[in-house]
Amino acid sequence: FVLRKGGLWERREGFEMEHRQFWIFPTLYHQNPSELKPAHSWALEAARASHPGVDRVRLEHFAVVTDAFRVEDLAILQALATDQALTPETIETRFHYRNRPYLHALLLRVYRRPTPHIIPNTLSYEGCVSWVEVEEAVETAGITPVLDDDRFAEIRARLLSVLENGSGVVQV
Repeated sequence: FVLRKGGLWERREGFEMEHRQFWIFPTLYHQNPSELKPAHSWALEAARASHPGVDRVRLEHFAVVTDAFRVEDLAILQALATDQALTPETIETRFHYRNRPYLHALLLRVYRRPTPHIIPNTLSYEGCVSWVEVEEAVETAGITPVLDDDRFAEIRARLLSVLENGSGVVQV
């Protein structure tokens, strides 16, 4: 799952999911390695190693939001910290960002293309935004889940048991 406060160019109301299904648009510019737990630092190195260059974008992972929550209780987020790549300190900092104490928890079912799809990088993809409209259709045929059904169901059930039973949690 991912935790989101929102991007820098959000609507006045804050973070909003524009789509419940989307390609994960990779970026190397917005993640500070110190915000990740050491066990997850390999992900940034893997992203750098597979980056096709500044003029191209590699689309490989497709995500479906299975569940979404606005969490206004830091204790709930701390209870989920073991399932999160961000450090507990980073979660707390993002929770309190701009004196608005909440985060969105998005549970994602992630799929992988059999081969990455490379698209040209354009100026319309630049900036600090949460959602980018890709200018060409990217085929989802042949995508397979990153986690098998049983493992995904196990993780989802564990996360939902914390989120659905917590105060200060609203399903969105």
